[in-house]
Amino acid sequence: MIEQYQDDKSTIFSIAPFEVFEFKPGLYPGSYRIPACLDNTKPERICIGPSEHLMAVGGRKAPIRITTASFQIARSVVTDFLEGQLWVVPGQATPGVIWFQGNVSTKSFLEDHALEYEDLLKQQKNWFVRLCKETDNLWNQNKHHRVASDQARFAAKALGIEPEWIRAEEIGLTYNKCPACSSVNPPQNIICTSCKYILNKKLYKAEDFAA
Repeated sequence: MIEQYQDDKSTIFSIAPFEVFEFKPGLYPGSYRIPACLDNTKPERICIGPSEHLMAVGGRKAPIRITTASFQIARSVVTDFLEGQLWVVPGQATPGVIWFQGNVSTKSFLEDHALEYEDLLKQQKNWFVRLCKETDNLWNQNKHHRVASDQARFAAKALGIEPEWIRAEEIGLTYNKCPACSSVNPPQNIICTSCKYILNKKLYKAEDFAA
C-alpha cells in the first residue's frame, strides 16, 4: 500500500519561464504541474511521493496495487517533458528542469547543488539561443506567424531580443499575404519575395523593370 511509503520523496525544480505539466495515465497520483518560473534566482519546486497503479494478475479476480517509487516518477516527469520540447540537445541545450531524490529545499538546491544549478542556467540559455536561431530560419523561409512557438517567444524575451517573428501578429495585420504561395510580404513589396508573383500590378507596370 502507498501509505507504507510516505517518507519516499523526490523533488523537481524548474527555472523554465513557462508551466511544466506532465500527466501519467493509470498512475495515482499521476498529474504533475510546476508553475512558470518568473525569476530564475527563485526556482519553482514540487515535492512528490510515490504513485500506484492497478495490475490484473492471472487467477485473481481483484487487481493488485503496484507502487512506483518517487524517484522513478520524478525521473519520468522530467525526461518525458524534456523529450517533448523542440530542438533540445540532451546535456547541452534543454529547458531548466531537474530532479533530485529526497525532499530537497530550494535553499539546499541553490547552495548545496550550486554546480547543478549553474549548469541548468547554462543549458537553458543555450536552448533559448537555439530556439531563436531555428525560429529565425523558419521565419526567413515563409514569414508565417505560426513558426513562432510560445517557447520561442519566452526565449526571445529571456534573451532580451526582439526578432521580426516576435511581432508576427502585428506583421500579419500590416503585411501582404501572397495569393499564389501564401508567403507574407512587407507592404512595400511589388513582387513576392518567395515566388515572384506580382503583388501590385499597377506599380509593377510603372517601374523600369516592367519592360
